[in-house]
Amino acid sequence: MHIRWLEDFICLAQAGSLARAAELRNVTPPAFGRRIQALEVWAGAPLIDRSAYPVRLTAEGRQFLEAAETALRTLDETRLALRAAHRADASTLTIATGKTLARSMVPVWLAGLRHALHGDPIGDGFRTRLSTHATHDALERFTEGHADFLLCYSPHDLPVMLDDACYVFHAVGVERLVCVSAADDKGRAAFQIRGARPSAPVPFIAYAETLTMGRMVNQEIARRKLLSLLDTVAISDFAESVHEMVRQHMGLAWLPARLIADDLHAGRLVRADSHGGNSADLALDIRLYRPRAPMRALAETFWRAATTA
Repeated sequence: MHIRWLEDFICLAQAGSLARAAELRNVTPPAFGRRIQALEVWAGAPLIDRSAYPVRLTAEGRQFLEAAETALRTLDETRLALRAAHRADASTLTIATGKTLARSMVPVWLAGLRHALHGDPIGDGFRTRLSTHATHDALERFTEGHADFLLCYSPHDLPVMLDDACYVFHAVGVERLVCVSAADDKGRAAFQIRGARPSAPVPFIAYAETLTMGRMVNQEIARRKLLSLLDTVAISDFAESVHEMVRQHMGLAWLPARLIADDLHAGRLVRADSHGGNSADLALDIRLYRPRAPMRALAETFWRAATTA
């Protein structure tokens, strides 16, 4: 039996749908279904009623869910306590986060926290180690105890799924995704989304579906029925590369406002959405997660500063 099977089962119980749970666990629905079936074989009883929608747990499934949650919670708390006790450098905090946040938001945010903790007997002079990954990998690093905190994007309709009994979060900011294009010789958008159908699709630089930003932008495109107006000329799983392609006049894209602030101010990039203004922006919550169990003194001090800033 694999621990990830228990995590799959708990996710399924919360999501109420095999397809939705598979999406949250970043696996295909068939692969997710096979893992649930393998868990049922190991448990020796059917755990879900497949004739019902949303998915409903059987009586055995409800009993197993309680045991699975307790087992994972105990393992997580013990592992985190052991790692904290044996951490080599007591003055270093490790934060798992994404590459875009590590560049666009983290430096200013950390500088503010260092200033707030200046003179604090525990927090003064702390060091930070950033562990940057894709969201799913950063989450895994955090839940496996390799990081003290997780800092990540969490859209309202696609929130990060962590067990509330084991983890707690605080919203530390909001990131706006702005639809932008390089400026033409007259300072206007070289590419623009217009209300009327253009004579030819507009070049568009997309994010990979594996990125939170990619899923959010794709949802916005579908909601506004823009797909037929856009010609996807490039796809990237790295926001900085999307940024550079926009700067090189390859097309328009939705980019984090913090990442492009200097370009917007200098007029190198301009808004490309005919809706205009901030109303056309997409909003992403930025959350800081921590284990619910008590942490070492430095981590607790950092958390208090981050949640009161």
